[in-house]
Amino acid sequence: MHKHIQKAAVLGSGVMGSGIAAHLANIGIPVLLLDIVPNDLTKEEEKRG
Repeated sequence: MHKHIQKAAVLGSGVMGSGIAAHLANIGIPVLLLDIVPNDLTKEEEKRG
């Protein structure tokens, strides 16, 4: 019995997560990409923009 992937969710939008989501989307699978956004930037992150 073969089952086909109809949709996917990828947790984490870093290099690996975004790559996985892109590959799935490229073959026509709807993808939900989820990531946690920090509440505040650190001083170093603010300096970098």
